[in-house]
Amino acid sequence: MIRLTPLFLIGVMICLYTADAAAYQDPPERGYWWYETPPKQQEKTEEEPPPEIPDYTPQQMMTMDPDMLKEYAEQVTKEAIRVPSEENVKRHYLVQDLIRRKARAFTNVSEMVWQKYPEMTTAKDNPITAPGRNALTRAQVEERRQELAHARKEFALLYFRSDTCKFCRAQDQIIPHVVSRLGWQVKPIRIETDTTLANKLGVETVPTLILISKGSQEFFPVTTGVASVTEIESHLFRAIRLLRGETTPDNFNLYDFQKGGGYDVETQHGG
Repeated sequence: MIRLTPLFLIGVMICLYTADAAAYQDPPERGYWWYETPPKQQEKTEEEPPPEIPDYTPQQMMTMDPDMLKEYAEQVTKEAIRVPSEENVKRHYLVQDLIRRKARAFTNVSEMVWQKYPEMTTAKDNPITAPGRNALTRAQVEERRQELAHARKEFALLYFRSDTCKFCRAQDQIIPHVVSRLGWQVKPIRIETDTTLANKLGVETVPTLILISKGSQEFFPVTTGVASVTEIESHLFRAIRLLRGETTPDNFNLYDFQKGGGYDVETQHGG
């Protein structure tokens, strides 16, 4: 008969308590001392060789889909970098040469199309020769002056300024030239004393020029900050045309003499 001594019973209780605590441990302790066989390390496998790149003929590449040709060119280039053999590098430059020839062919046909169908280009509206540029500038200035002369009685120009604004003092020297050149009267308004009008027209900084339509609630910003006479003239011209409905936002910079040309977004030329 086995005699259970108090010391033996205490040892059994400690073992049972330890086993029970380990079972509920989160995460449970693991390893060799818990009679667990360590996992086997996976043996390293050799890297699989890259897929073989097909050899397309120049005729096949000339008619290949552009996205497919781009992907093929990238594969050829990567392979030439990975294994810079004479064959791989030569194939890389053969593909690049073919792409260059395709680009040149597209450029050649484009120039032929532009010459045959001049309405598809902006050559008439945007000449590159000095006499042509001068003629373009004269046409723009003449149309602006006529538009501004006819609009003097229909619109007014408000000039928001401040006595403490250094930039306003610079703009003050330009405004008389605007009046002299355009024939418009510009009404100065101190933003400190007429905050109601400034808030109504959304003026938050000075100097600012605002175009208002007489007899209506319509208005449009012209310039903010120190602006030259030419800048004020061109901005004023576009604002008047927009408020009159003579142009649309997507044709905001278009002149009348350019309608139907390469800069007119509402004109589409058929084949």
